[in-house]
Amino acid sequence: MKFIQIRDEPIAPGGLVEWTPYVAGGLGNWDLDPRLTSHNHEQHLRSAFDYRLRTRREGGRESWLGLSIEFDEPLSIPAIRSVLTQWIDRHEVLRSHVVIKGTGLQRLTTAPGTVKLKMGRIGWFAQSGPLVEQLAGSFDRATAPLHWPAYRFATVGRERSFTLLFAADHSLVDGYSLIMAQQELVSMYRAAREHRSANLPEVGSYVDFSAEERRQADQTGGDHPAVGVWSDFLRTGRGGMPGLLARDPADDDSSVPVPQESPAPPEPPAPQESPAPQESLWGVIADDETANRFTAVCSEAGGTLTAGVLAAFAVVHHRMTGDPEFRCVLPRHTRNDARWLTSLGWFVGVAPFCLDMSDSPTFDQAVARSTAVLKRGRQGSSLPFLRVADLIGHEGGPRFVISFIDTRYAPGAGAADAGRAKVIRSHSYSPHEVYIWINRTPSGLRYSARFPRESPAHDLGVATSATDVPPTEVDTAQHEGNVTFGGAPIHAEDGWDIDPQVGPVHAYLHDFAELVRSLGDASTFSAAM
Repeated sequence: MKFIQIRDEPIAPGGLVEWTPYVAGGLGNWDLDPRLTSHNHEQHLRSAFDYRLRTRREGGRESWLGLSIEFDEPLSIPAIRSVLTQWIDRHEVLRSHVVIKGTGLQRLTTAPGTVKLKMGRIGWFAQSGPLVEQLAGSFDRATAPLHWPAYRFATVGRERSFTLLFAADHSLVDGYSLIMAQQELVSMYRAAREHRSANLPEVGSYVDFSAEERRQADQTGGDHPAVGVWSDFLRTGRGGMPGLLARDPADDDSSVPVPQESPAPPEPPAPQESPAPQESLWGVIADDETANRFTAVCSEAGGTLTAGVLAAFAVVHHRMTGDPEFRCVLPRHTRNDARWLTSLGWFVGVAPFCLDMSDSPTFDQAVARSTAVLKRGRQGSSLPFLRVADLIGHEGGPRFVISFIDTRYAPGAGAADAGRAKVIRSHSYSPHEVYIWINRTPSGLRYSARFPRESPAHDLGVATSATDVPPTEVDTAQHEGNVTFGGAPIHAEDGWDIDPQVGPVHAYLHDFAELVRSLGDASTFSAAM
């Protein structure tokens, strides 16, 4: 399943309709809700409010995630309206809003059945470029976190098919939410067309989760294990939050080492945003066979695929920089109860990752060390980082983040990966953040990345990935329900690659992909075994 910036890939032209939620009477008719707001959500709101004061622009700079789902049948207006209103009723986070009141927060919630949808016919688009630009701009404006709704739906209808799109501010969803949601929406639409119940399992409310998490975190003191884990991490190496490279452009005095015994210094002031959006790359690292072989290499070294991916990044980092340790931050989901598994929400904590590379270990040795570091790092994500930062007096957030998700066991993963659905995201304007996502999908290993621009700026519009394999005409097909997609295998060795000469992040991703492929090719693992 692809994870791309919305302008990275075309959407087939057609008739665009936007679906905007509303409640009769506005927020004044909503119920006051005493449930607490998560640390993540509160910081997100206050950052958006600060942005409004600083720039006199409403909301905050774009920070939305979304879905694009393809259906190979004509759009039914009654069915899609029914599905979307049922889905809003199903996920309470879409019917709840938090407002800033002085130094505090107030949550408001409206009951199931009160949210309706306004249908806005935008027009017919004969070309993909203007359509994508219209959608991107509409989603940017509709997802401001200070307003409700901070989300919007859209459909692009054609004679024999349609595309359903959804975008929501990050405070309402995370990547895992959307990976699970695509099958949920497909099942609900299929049921609506067949005039039956979708029979979905019960789902928990992120509003309940965030209240529980906030209450427990605020009762926690400095003796929590996460505090020690993060304190140690922020003292290692040069101290503070790591950047991709030893010398981060956002640092004012990056040449000064930080002794191990010194307390973590405050992050140097850095620009909060760039006037230009970040660059985006996405594509294929390895096909399914090569990914299986690489996984076998990791297993033989005593680690999981997650440990192997991080070990590979550490080896590449050490070769490129000579740094004695590899440091980054890892997102970790906080869905630790079955009731949260398919909930929409921001169920994400972060954990520190620091791997000793001072003796230039082999890949097998790096995997073994990575396994141990991951085990200890779990403690770091057991308390929201913002609460940890408050307890230790740290300012500044992650700069270099690596995420790994295995999507193969999500409902509908095969059809989604074959082209039925993709996760989409907005631009980011950070001048220093580097985010890399590695996903193990049914077809292999995919990657996506955003980072400060390295290649020459292009006009805004639909782009093509440097590494994704072009579509191939095939006779075979993969079927799921009423949706049919080509089942062509992907091949990472076909010469579609990243140009390492463009800049450091390009070189970093190029060398990582080459290492994974070379290790996979050298493995004696066979699926037949």
